[in-house]
Amino acid sequence: MENSRVKNSIRNIAFGTVHRIVSIFFPFVVRTVFIKSIGEEYLGLNTLYSSVLQVLSLADLGFASAIVASMYKPIAEQDTEKICALMKLYRNVYKVIGSIILVAGLMITPLVDRFIKGRPPAGINIYLLWLFYLLNTVVSYLLFAYKVSLLNAYQRNDITEKIGVMTRIIISILQIYVVGILKNIYLYIGLTIICSVIYNLWCAHVCNQMFPQYICRGSIDKEIKNKISKNIAALTIQKIGNTISLSLDSIIISAYLGLTTVAVYGNYYYIISAISTFLSLIYTAITASIGNSIAVESRTKNYRDLKKLVFLNTWLVGWCSICFMCLFQEFMTVWMGKTLLFPIVVVFSLVLRFFFEQLRKVVLTYKDAAGMWWQDKWKPMVACIVNLILNIVLVKHIGVAGVAISTVISYVFVEIPWETKVLFKNYFKTSQREYYKEILTSFVQLIFVGGITYFICDRIFIFGIAGISIRLCICITVPNILYVILNLKNPFFIQAKEFAEKIFQIALHRVK
Repeated sequence: MENSRVKNSIRNIAFGTVHRIVSIFFPFVVRTVFIKSIGEEYLGLNTLYSSVLQVLSLADLGFASAIVASMYKPIAEQDTEKICALMKLYRNVYKVIGSIILVAGLMITPLVDRFIKGRPPAGINIYLLWLFYLLNTVVSYLLFAYKVSLLNAYQRNDITEKIGVMTRIIISILQIYVVGILKNIYLYIGLTIICSVIYNLWCAHVCNQMFPQYICRGSIDKEIKNKISKNIAALTIQKIGNTISLSLDSIIISAYLGLTTVAVYGNYYYIISAISTFLSLIYTAITASIGNSIAVESRTKNYRDLKKLVFLNTWLVGWCSICFMCLFQEFMTVWMGKTLLFPIVVVFSLVLRFFFEQLRKVVLTYKDAAGMWWQDKWKPMVACIVNLILNIVLVKHIGVAGVAISTVISYVFVEIPWETKVLFKNYFKTSQREYYKEILTSFVQLIFVGGITYFICDRIFIFGIAGISIRLCICITVPNILYVILNLKNPFFIQAKEFAEKIFQIALHRVK
């Protein structure tokens, strides 16, 4: 059973990696052509609309997560009737959600100009463009979203990743032509809509072929419905808080600092998000496996697995943070030029935000897999209030850095301690002391290792692509050698090493 979960996770991570590479490379090219051909203000408008639509997607209310989590047990027990009933419920609710987003988006249409400081870009109808973005969001909800979630619940993320790769490549090539040659932003978003339609229809077709026994029929019993309703209520509060905390960053920057600053922020955040998606695919790939393990394995066994993942995560996230600090500015200079650079203090604040955001992922993954949302339902709202107040105050005094720092404060003093306590108290039923000790040790190591690596990179006076290559080699070797030396006698390092070797052996066997 455990080997099966590991194999599924490896397969999902492998195909997820390919999808993320494609999803990063092609949009990267499109973004570059976008700025060079059309201008940064148009790109800022793209970032702004995407953020507003994330707020509108609050209509989802976390329903998808609740349904997928409720599928783990019936899938393990091969309870076909219950899965069919859950799919029917999911399909019906998503029709309502798509309709709510459409109506809310149409109501907001006359107000979109108020999110923009100064004049909008010349030659563009911001209202018509907004309707295109709205349609793209609505389509993703109305076209067989429940089929995609069934594949994910069955740990077959690799299928959705394959389809995503193929559709992304074709649409991105067309978008490069449309933006670079035709300079038509309407056709650009129109192609995005077509991509969403093809992706959902393709996933639905594959799902029907693989699982013909699952048809939307029947109804779930009262106990399951009450449990799902309770989870949805908790996820509703959580999603409102999380979305306001994260998605309003671009809106606040646009309102106070203008579209050009939004575009520069979007460039930096695009690179951070690219790395974050690589990290998130790991947890997306293993969430179903962890959910299955929670359903059939002991707490002791799952706690051992958590400790391994915590150690690997802090190492990986720490190393990524070091790479950001050492490479970010030189990369952005080569990519966009010196005129679209933030000061180093802003870069540091963005990297700090990235570190604490990713630090939470192991605990959040276990909470999601266990369907544990009710116990800390108010956490995101409290964090949201803290974050929003600090955002408005700090953006006036220290600009973009204030937006990132406000998020860091809410992570450190609200979200991390709250969610960790909930998981350890309600599931593992043990002290959090060992967990925090490991986190603190990793953070001290990060400061030490990162300081040495940054000092070495700062002494490199070769710039451009050659300078980036040299600094990258330093970032690959120096931090990891130092991490190994510092953790040779760490029991978590030994366990994680054995776990990694096991995964490598399984992957090698699959290749052969």
